[in-house]
Order: sequence, then structure tokens, then C-alpha cells
Amino acid sequence: MTLSLWLHECTRVFSDRLVNNEDRAWFLNLQKQELQSCCKLCYDEVVSTDRIIYGDYLIPGADPKVYKQVTDMERLVSVVEEYLEDYNTENNAAMPLVMFLDAIEHVSRICRVIRLPLGNALLLGVGGSGRQSLTRLAAYMEEFTLFQIEVVKGYGINEWKEDLRKVLLMAGSEGKEVVFVFTDTQIVFESFLEDLNNILNSGDVPNLMGHEELETISSAIRPILQAEGLAATKNNVYSTFLQRVRSRIHLVICLSPIGDAFKHRLTIINSIVNCCTTK
Repeated sequence: MTLSLWLHECTRVFSDRLVNNEDRAWFLNLQKQELQSCCKLCYDEVVSTDRIIYGDYLIPGADPKVYKQVTDMERLVSVVEEYLEDYNTENNAAMPLVMFLDAIEHVSRICRVIRLPLGNALLLGVGGSGRQSLTRLAAYMEEFTLFQIEVVKGYGINEWKEDLRKVLLMAGSEGKEVVFVFTDTQIVFESFLEDLNNILNSGDVPNLMGHEELETISSAIRPILQAEGLAATKNNVYSTFLQRVRSRIHLVICLSPIGDAFKHRLTIINSIVNCCTTK
């Protein structure tokens, strides 16, 4: 690992969780001090740009995608604006976003989280702060399928279960990389969060799949097991399905940190913190 990547990882793991500029400045000074004392190097010798940004999206359509440091900020802005223009061309609901560097940093962070197996994110902010829009753009940049429920009048438990079956089959049976965006305004029943907690923990929601869905799962997974030389038993089929679900579904949960409801939900739904990267 290069020193710039090491600094980047420290920033992503620790500094991204800090809540004010004073603490971020303290962490930056700590990095500079440790770099000087441990490596006998100045920070400016290692980091040649104002921001440390890594991504795998600089070459649209590249296969394989290469995760590397972005050193040309003007090119970065141009590339992300091109992604946004393409997204707006392909989708009816266009996003009139202004891609300044702070917003691009947030997009890069979301890309970094969802590109990993078991990569889930908890985005904190008030409504209208761009949590959903930046996630949609990040999913498009990573060439993932975006899934989001549509809460209309009469939307209840049955409709929720149907949507969950749909998204789990997309990831587990069809093998698609799916970004599942869920916001606090879509919490019609608190049990919705309990189901998301189960998906984060195990990839499974108890008593969700019926006989028809189990047949679909079996038809999709049996050839995979046979190719790997494994017995296509019911247990192997379903455990493989759940592994595929966990590695291919990327939950992005958008919550507002204002009010007691947020604290209460974090207390009772542990996986929202334990299994998500907070931004």
C-alpha cells in the first residue's frame, strides 16, 4: 500500500465520521505528525493535491475498473459531469445537480462503499441534502441497478414484502449488483427497518419466500452448484442464494439525525450501525 493510499484509507475510516471542522483539522494534523515521526516525510511530499480522492470510475466502461488516485481535479469534474449528463439523458427523472468538488467527494465515497461485497452505507442528513441524488449517480457510475420502493396511498406490509422478494431475487437469482436506496420518509411501519436489519445480518427475511420463489431460486442456483462440483441440496441452494444476496445487495439507508426517532432506531436496529459505513 502506498503512503497516499494509506492516508486515504485512514481518512475514509476515521475522518469521514467526524462531525465538525475542528475535529477534522485535528485529525489532519495528527496524520502529518505521524507521517513525520514514523516515515520522516512531510505531508506535502506524499500528497500533491488538495484532496485525496480515489475511484474506479475515471474511464467510463473500463473492464476491469481500476481503483486509483485522482490527481487531475479538472478532469475529475469533467468526467463526473459527463456521467451526470448521460444519466439525465437515459432517465426520465433528470437530476439538475451542480457537481462541485465537495459533492464529487461524497459520490466517490458512496462508490467506494457499494463497489465492495457486503458494502452498505448509512447516509445522515436532512431532506434535500442530496443523499438520494448522489447515491443514484454513484450507482450509475458503478453500472449497478438502482432499486427504490414507491410509497403511494395504501402501501403496506404486503406491498413491502413483494418489493423485498423482487430485490432479493434480482441479487440472488439473477446475479445483479443492486443498490437498494431506502429513506426515513418511506418508513410506513417500523417493521420495515427490522426486515432491513435481517438483510444486513444474513441476507434473509423470515417467511418471505413462497413456493414459487423457492422454485425460481432453485432453478437459478442449481447450475452454479453443479459447476462448482457441489451437491444441489436444498440447504446448499438456499445458503448459496443468501451469500449472493449479501454480496450483491448494497443497502443505502438515508436517515435524518434530527429528533429522538433516529436515536431510538439506532438503539433497536443494531445492524444499521454495525453493517453499514456511515457518511
